[in-house]
This record gives sequence, structure tokens and C-alpha cells, in this order.
Amino acid sequence: MKAIKVKIYPKKWQKTLIEKHFGCCRFIYNYGLERKVKTYTETKKSLSVYQIQKEIPKIREEKEWLGEVNAQSLQQSLSDLDSAFSHFFRKNNSFPKFKSKYNPVQSFRVPQSFEVSKDGKAIKLPKLKWIKFRDKFNVAKNVEFRNITISRSGNEYFASICYDDKKPIPKLKPIKENKTLGIDLGITNLAIFSDGTKIENPKHFNKYESKLALEQQKLSKKTNKETKSYQKQKEKVQKVHRKISNTRKDFLHKLTSSLVKNQDYTSYCMEDLAVKQMEQSNLTPMSKLIGDAGWRMLRQMMEYKCKDAGKNFLTIGRFEPSSKTCSNCGNIYQLDRNEKEWTCKKCSTHHDRDINAAKNIKNFALISLGKDFTEA
Repeated sequence: MKAIKVKIYPKKWQKTLIEKHFGCCRFIYNYGLERKVKTYTETKKSLSVYQIQKEIPKIREEKEWLGEVNAQSLQQSLSDLDSAFSHFFRKNNSFPKFKSKYNPVQSFRVPQSFEVSKDGKAIKLPKLKWIKFRDKFNVAKNVEFRNITISRSGNEYFASICYDDKKPIPKLKPIKENKTLGIDLGITNLAIFSDGTKIENPKHFNKYESKLALEQQKLSKKTNKETKSYQKQKEKVQKVHRKISNTRKDFLHKLTSSLVKNQDYTSYCMEDLAVKQMEQSNLTPMSKLIGDAGWRMLRQMMEYKCKDAGKNFLTIGRFEPSSKTCSNCGNIYQLDRNEKEWTCKKCSTHHDRDINAAKNIKNFALISLGKDFTEA
């Protein structure tokens, strides 16, 4: 299953109807969440999403404005609620929260009865008819489209089209030591490879920090949130945030695609860092820098791109020694925080701290496989 995200350009009446879809789907989602919480509190029994979905026709009769939107999208919002609870019970996410209309990102999903034009320049949705887009749509003609998610970020609208290209998952290539690359993540250098290559951290937030501060300062001086002036300034702030996010994604996509598609390596190794906890921690000043670097996004991109290319993606435990262990002989050296280079006292090998860490990530990943790889 794959997805492609394109920017759409709805007409004025379509924007109004899209906003109604956002509001109605948000209402049904919050209604379902309230019903589930209330039922469990009173009876200690779980209310299934299918039971709530049966209530939708009655709710639409009581609230006529729900009839203006696609009924399938309302049903899908409850399926999304069920998925949120599944992630919570699997401890992959926190307890589902009520959706707010003040969230700058709004969305709804169309599970069926949609169409993508043959020339790949427009989509047709129930109630909304044809909506044009101009982005590159490099998708084969024989793919099977599964669903479309319409979203808004600020005042821009997007369509995420999910499809099945019906291509078999490629068989993983054999793991060879000389075809394996260890990757260590950092702040000064975003990525350090076991072959000695270093990728400098572009620090996207730093480039736009002064501009963002200026726009936020202007926004703080506007006290009346209902005025058009406030909304325009708010959109300027959101636009800077989108610029930072888009430049980060673009850089990481180009980096990971270059690694997986344009390199001769068949296996890539990374450390299994608790990036989410590190980003959310208020105890470390590094959390902001880690979030800006996009460590978690980089790992996710590497993982699915390796899978699509038939290459191996290996991980080691986050507590495995890396920079302090000599990658040549295994001797552990007590490093100071600011010590970037050191020489092993046992084998006299001189190490760059970060490159040595990348080599150890590769070594530990291969050792964990036992004999399931070849040395050459």
C-alpha cells in the first residue's frame, strides 16, 4: 500500500463544502468518543464502533446539516476512532482526544465512490465533484485506488491518495559485511556513515527562526482574534511553520532516496533510539534540536524505502555501547563529553568519535544476526 500527497485547488463553493465535511466528521468523531467513554464509565463495558455507526442515520435526521456531507466520510470518522483506540490498547499512542475546530490541520477521509482523472490532474469526490491539482502524479495507470484523505493546513488544501500498485514485495538481498552501511545520527552532523562520510545538519529551523519570531511578534500585538487582520497574520505564522516542515521533509526525502536507490549497499543499520521520548522531554535542551533534525522521520523513510527496494534495514538496541567502544578491538574507552577524537590504548587505532559509533552500529547489527550473513 502506497500513498501520494498532492495540493488541490478547490473552487469557492467547494472550499465551503470541504469545511462542512471537516466540521461534520469532527462532530461524529467526538460524539463516538463521548459515547464510548460514557458507556464504559457507567457499565464497565466497551461500546463497539459498529454500534455507534448504526446510530448515524438517526443523528442525521435530528441534525439536518449532517445531510449536506458524504455519509461514507461520517462512517469513516468512526472507523478512525476505532483505529485510535486500537493504537492506544497496543500502547502505540495516548488515549484518543476530542478534536478541536481550532486545530490548524483538519481532515476527512473518502473510502470509496471517488475517481482520479485519466490524465492525473483532477479528483472527483462525492458531493464535491471534480477538483483540480497541479502536482506531479507519477502513478501507474493499472493501480487500485483505496481511499482519499482531504486535509487543510492553514488555508491550503491537500489530497492524500492511497493506492495499491499490485507489485509484489521484492525479495530481500543477502546481507554482506562489505555491502552494509552503519548510520549514526547527530546534531552537528545529521548523519555519520561507517564509511567515513558525514552529512551536515542543515538546521532548517535556524534559517527561519528570526522570520518566525518577527511574524509571531506581530501576531501577539493583535488582541482581537475575530478580525480579518488577526487571521491574516495568523496565516503568515502558519506559512513559516509549513515552510520549515516542507524544507525538512524535502531534504530527508532526497537524502534517504540517494542512500537507498543510488548506493551499492544492500543493508543499512541504525540505532533504535527513543526519539519520541527525547523530543517530548523537558529535561534536555537537545529536544528542540532533535525535533528539528527529524531523526524519527529519517528512520521511517529509511525503513519503508529499504523495504520497497528489497534491501535490509537492521537496528541495534539503544543501550548498546557505540562511541566509547573501539570498533577494531572492542576495548571500552572512557570519553569526555567534548572529546571528538581518541586513540585506543589497546590496539592504538585512532578514532573519530562519530565515525567509530557508526562502525559499531554496523558491527553490533551484524553480530546480532549470528551466521546469517556473509563476510564478502
